[in-house]
Amino acid sequence: MALGENSRNPLSPRSTAEGACAFRAAGALERDPAVRCPDAMAADFLGGFNVSTLAKRRATRRLWLWGANRKLPGAYTYEIARAKFIDEVVLGEAAAGLDELILLGAGLDSRPYRLAEQLHGIRVLEVDHPASLDSKRARLRRLFGREPEHVSFAAVDFNRDDLGAALEQAGHERSARTLIVWSGVSMYLPEDGVADVLSWVGGHDSPPASIVFDAVWSGAIDGSREYFGAAEIRRQVAELDEPLRWGVPEGRVEETLERFGLRSERVVSGEELRTTYLRRSDGTLHERPYGFGALLHARAG
Repeated sequence: MALGENSRNPLSPRSTAEGACAFRAAGALERDPAVRCPDAMAADFLGGFNVSTLAKRRATRRLWLWGANRKLPGAYTYEIARAKFIDEVVLGEAAAGLDELILLGAGLDSRPYRLAEQLHGIRVLEVDHPASLDSKRARLRRLFGREPEHVSFAAVDFNRDDLGAALEQAGHERSARTLIVWSGVSMYLPEDGVADVLSWVGGHDSPPASIVFDAVWSGAIDGSREYFGAAEIRRQVAELDEPLRWGVPEGRVEETLERFGLRSERVVSGEELRTTYLRRSDGTLHERPYGFGALLHARAG
């Protein structure tokens, strides 16, 4: 979800969604394929004179990364790992017979387009805040000359709208085998907003829907525990008027998911994130990613 589109600094991202996309664009230029970000289309979704201009070009990428890593240590490598993890889940569910893919808070996610071949025959629905969705659709028209026919769109304000009703109106079928991608959203919503989304997913138990998302540890939000990169991200999102709001108590992922009718399929955090997705071809590890949260795949039932 991309709020905070009112940034006036031309060298700053206009939203958290655009900032994450800039990290993916820079990561797609990694020379080592073992740690390269798989989002080769990220640069295509960036435009205008802002931080993205520097991030997506080889000539200025290293300078941009130097500044970005000083401002948000761990963000760049975390975004690479997150892209890889979610791609794994999407492709695995698609191979298992997925009927519908829903991108909640779609932002500048390029998966419906760069994975179009693997998603052939799967209904794709992009859901986001109306302003963010308008911006995304304008970029799609710029890229492809028109909006791709295999993707549908639904404008939803997660803080106010009834998600289930909005998605049903957009054509979502509860009888479909469904995967929900919820990347970089949960931490910006109030607790009741998160509960609405996760409970809605947990209610899809026949067939069981699943959701892949990331969550921050609650101790990183209030500063009661220190994690790598947490203090810096709190400052950054406050500047973008997108403060961190919801988190999971560390060590209580299963308990948290069960409240919403979900069971864990996989949880990756901390050093496992680094050793799994950020190991170079020569065996060495890339820089540390964020240390204040986890990537999760959970299924209803």
